[in-house]
Amino acid sequence: MNPEKVRCQIIEYTKHEMYLHGADGLTMDDIAKGMKMSKRTLYKLFPSKTCLFRICLSDFTNGIRSCLKQSQMRMDSSCMQVLFATVNGYLTLLHSLGKTLLLDIAANEDYSASFKREEAFWLQQFIDVLTHCKICGYLLPGVDPDRFAADLQEVIYQSCLQGTPYVVQQALNHTLLRGLFEVDGIRYIDEHLKLDKFNVCV
Repeated sequence: MNPEKVRCQIIEYTKHEMYLHGADGLTMDDIAKGMKMSKRTLYKLFPSKTCLFRICLSDFTNGIRSCLKQSQMRMDSSCMQVLFATVNGYLTLLHSLGKTLLLDIAANEDYSASFKREEAFWLQQFIDVLTHCKICGYLLPGVDPDRFAADLQEVIYQSCLQGTPYVVQQALNHTLLRGLFEVDGIRYIDEHLKLDKFNVCV
């Protein structure tokens, strides 16, 4: 079989197992057995567990970013639509990883360093789109985009760690964001921004 095809199959299988068992609960032996291949073959393609897991984490994040970009391209130029889609994209990423894996990432220096860069990317996305909404005059006067973006990210992250179901967290985020806007913005949200419009990669 084509080595690149085998490589892709291993990555997809490992991502699924990482979601179920986390990083600490999964070994290269487990992956080799699950893929019905020798450890030698596995190590030829991925020299270490850390290497394989980093690639899988990158694949998780790149997939969500790609879906978000496609979702945004289908929307009009409304900054509010972009805000809701971006927040839901971050939520989708966390739920794609799962609570167990998120806890393992936080406890492992090798994985947490990479994930911190991903967190920084999403924080900047939040700040940029909230700032755009403020410039357009949609946000309430007291909302500080930088501060709220950081708080919002932390609330979503902690909620995922607590095991809050995706649809529940999505509804809570929708309600929270709705409270940021002036009356005209709330009216627009209620008329045009339905929850099912932002199911990014789910």
